[in-house]
Amino acid sequence: MIKSLSKAFARWFAAHVELHPSQSCPECGSQLAREMDDASGAWRCLNPDCPPEVLRRVTLWVSPEAMDIQGCDAALVKQLVERGLVRNAADFYQLSAAELAALDGMNQARAQELLAAIEDSKQREAWRVLYGLGIRKVGIAEAQELCGQFTSLQELFAAARNPMPAITGVSEATVQQLKRWLSDPINRKVVRRLKKAGLNFTIL
Repeated sequence: MIKSLSKAFARWFAAHVELHPSQSCPECGSQLAREMDDASGAWRCLNPDCPPEVLRRVTLWVSPEAMDIQGCDAALVKQLVERGLVRNAADFYQLSAAELAALDGMNQARAQELLAAIEDSKQREAWRVLYGLGIRKVGIAEAQELCGQFTSLQELFAAARNPMPAITGVSEATVQQLKRWLSDPINRKVVRRLKKAGLNFTIL
């Protein structure tokens, strides 16, 4: 499993994650693991491509607390994921009216309405973008506190890849999770795609 990770992520993984000796995820077959600093001691699937994990990420992104994409309910999110149209946040901004209209319960008019809602989401506050990425330990409060220390998400992400000063309201564990998330080139690619799509990265 570790061989498939980026070198930076692999180093973090080896130092902070304990693999379960026998249990595997019932959804994708990946070996279960737990992070050593997780007080709950829960075993989790750490495979980012595990179907429930993909569904969780996409559902969070469209939620009212994150990007608040109107009209994208649970049934529609499930269809988007199951048909392979959306696997991460950036995929929403490449959907076409034809793809949406072909979904169950959709038509051309509803597809245009959803595309308009997706376009509107580009103007959401930057902390919502950060929260919507689904980084472990980065809840609403942590996202707001982190964004409060920087002028843009680019500045925050650049700082997170170097030693960061202590931030009131944000634990070291949260900072480490942010660093871990950014150490994965796939996640960095999602960030670049979101920026290119016109999401608001400016912190006012």
